[in-house]
Amino acid sequence: MIKTRLIRRANAVFGGLRVIAVILLAALCAVPAHAALCWFDKDKSTKKVTFTIPADLQVPRDTPIGAVIWESSIYNAVNPNNNYTCSTFHHWGLGNRVGGSSSSDAKNILPIGKTGLGWSLYYNYFEVDDIGHQTNSRPGGSYNPDGVRMRLYIKKIGPVEAGARVPSGLIGVVSVEKLFDSFSINTSNEAGVGTLSCKSPDVVVKMGDKNDTGQFKGVGSSLAPVNFSVAMKECPEGINKVSYLLKPNTEIVDAARSVVALDAASTAKGVGLQILDESGNPVALNKTIVFSGYDKVGGNFDIPLKAAYHQTATVVGPGTANSSVAFVMSYD
Repeated sequence: MIKTRLIRRANAVFGGLRVIAVILLAALCAVPAHAALCWFDKDKSTKKVTFTIPADLQVPRDTPIGAVIWESSIYNAVNPNNNYTCSTFHHWGLGNRVGGSSSSDAKNILPIGKTGLGWSLYYNYFEVDDIGHQTNSRPGGSYNPDGVRMRLYIKKIGPVEAGARVPSGLIGVVSVEKLFDSFSINTSNEAGVGTLSCKSPDVVVKMGDKNDTGQFKGVGSSLAPVNFSVAMKECPEGINKVSYLLKPNTEIVDAARSVVALDAASTAKGVGLQILDESGNPVALNKTIVFSGYDKVGGNFDIPLKAAYHQTATVVGPGTANSSVAFVMSYD
């Protein structure tokens, strides 16, 4: 009886060893199959592509997210000598060497550190996604990138950091299954990044001290307007469009006529302040307005406006009458 038990235990142990050996063999066989998915053809290697970028990149202050800040000329890959072969379906895409991975909302824009800028690559007919998203794929076969056309883009992806710079050297790669790089993407020089805007000093409009309450003609009437202008000084070249928005610091009494209330320190009664354009028409409040007189070559400009006291109630009482409006500039 004892001998029989020993034989059974021996069989059980050997059976376990056989199972383990089969599992190990399967695992060992799987490794070379993965490694042979894609490979460079004989005597082929990564092709280095270098783009020359401006020493200074200028970004208008209110440039929208995703906008192109700079783009290169087309690069044509002539005899790049980087042929490769893949045994089956595979993924390819961009790998970043100057920051993290791209977001799921902008898969083809790779961040340049924490500068607020990113780079993307036009490759023949489209902008290639980060390989981490595995959205670009190809069937197995031999590939010869001869004749590939590329263009490098620098884009805004967030608030531009003060002192931001685009580095020189390797910024990324075109990767095949993360096994090797068919192209390396480089910049020939470093670029500084500046934010474009105009200087707009505060404006004090002197409405005069000879305004008489008896000059009003009833609710809805206004006194003679006073001309003033908002200056835009030292506007740099490169801004394509300037817009402005008038944001009242007091209550809007009559939006259609662009009339705002006096401030809390004012003592006059039944009066508001009306904002007009140079032709005497009400200027829309809290609405972005494109300044048509701007020239993208830059320089100094004035936005002509007018202000007038406006009767808002049946009874008008004398006193101080002040108000304020914020002038918000935006640049594209």
